Amino acid sequence: MMSSLGSVSASSLVEKATSHLLIGPDWAMNLEICDMINTNRWHSKEVIKAIRKRLQNKHSNVQFLALTLLEAMMKNCGESVRFEIAEYEVLQEMVKIVRKQNDFQVRDKALILLDSWQEAFGGPGGQYPQYYLAYIELKRSGVQFPRRAPDAPLTFGNATSSSSPHAQPYASSGYVSNSQAPGERGAPVVANVSMGELHNMRSAMELLTEMLRAVNPRDRGAIQDEVITDLVSQCKSNQNKIVQLINSSGDEQVLAEALTLNDGLQNVIAKHDAIASGNLPPEPALVAAPLPVAPPPVAPTPVVEETKPEEDEDDEFAQIAQRWS
Repeated sequence: MMSSLGSVSASSLVEKATSHLLIGPDWAMNLEICDMINTNRWHSKEVIKAIRKRLQNKHSNVQFLALTLLEAMMKNCGESVRFEIAEYEVLQEMVKIVRKQNDFQVRDKALILLDSWQEAFGGPGGQYPQYYLAYIELKRSGVQFPRRAPDAPLTFGNATSSSSPHAQPYASSGYVSNSQAPGERGAPVVANVSMGELHNMRSAMELLTEMLRAVNPRDRGAIQDEVITDLVSQCKSNQNKIVQLINSSGDEQVLAEALTLNDGLQNVIAKHDAIASGNLPPEPALVAAPLPVAPPPVAPTPVVEETKPEEDEDDEFAQIAQRWS
């Protein structure tokens, strides 16, 4: 395939591939974009940001073509695309489309992709919990997801060229992830845990922390929420991985991050377990501040009127009498 990558930016290619003038997906352009990412994975960031912008377009055809391009990239590109779709809030834009879009074709496309991706990545305890969180947010709000074919044959692929017979441009509603190995982004991998995975573990821990803050700590039923339950399972699984990492890591940077993360996981799991068992520590009693003591009353200083000696009064009287005599 002749490439125009030397003279055209990634964002320009995305705009062409998602033009509202197109009747349907331009598969040649979509695969050219996949080739560009596979040739240099650093292009994926620019492409993902451009797609996110196109998802914000009010034209339903632009949104549909952007979703189709995302699907092609997910099948034909590597780990960097999956990471950056989660990192650059593309999933949140898809959730907004579902909530606001009246075009059923676009809405169903977004729903099918979200459902497929979260399942392929292993749900809440998988490599990218962000996909599951986007899915469960919609499900909890009552959104009905379209049924997917249980025997859909296509899978997630590693980085492939459009000239390869394994390139997968066409739409499918089902995925099975066969590429869970991290490290394509060059992150250090220690004891099968990369810095990227540590970041995802921290995100799940922080989300659980926020959700526990939002519930009534005296209501044991409040933590039976499906999302909280899934996050707790994920955090406990992550803590086991962290303990193994601490015992085997020789990388000081990774070890420092793992130790900090382990402390946070211990705290949030302990808080959840305390709420679940009803064994929260008693709230500290409020000690009333002592009332201010009024100072003792000060006796008023007696006012002493100044009196003139009697002789002064006699002199004044004598002067008046003398004046009228």
